Amino acid sequence: MTPLDFQRVRDAESDSWTRSHPDRALIEPQALGEWLVMLPGGEPHVVALERDHGALVGECDCKGFEYRDTADTPCAHLCAIRRAAWDNETGLSETTDTYGEPIRLVDVEQEQADHHVERAMADGGTEVRR
Repeated sequence: MTPLDFQRVRDAESDSWTRSHPDRALIEPQALGEWLVMLPGGEPHVVALERDHGALVGECDCKGFEYRDTADTPCAHLCAIRRAAWDNETGLSETTDTYGEPIRLVDVEQEQADHHVERAMADGGTEVRR
């Protein structure tokens, strides 16, 4: 996945940012860190967005993402997910998906750590008593 610069797009008030208001988008979860996003007047597109060691990384199957100006420019679909997650993180509002669940980004580092703990527990690790 590609590192993305949402702040630059927001500060420039780009078309992608202004078009991406999450309250006007249809956001349906597909898998962990993946959504189907449809903006008003548009087609649905599959979006993946997550945090990886603090950086926001993602991709989208739309033409806007494929033919963007620079490699770190997110499309409107990615912006909609980022804005929804930001609203939920900061408590500004609660943007939910089609199932009424808040939109939250996956933290790859945390997921990997959780996986290792779960694996060790399922492994029948030795209990240490002191």
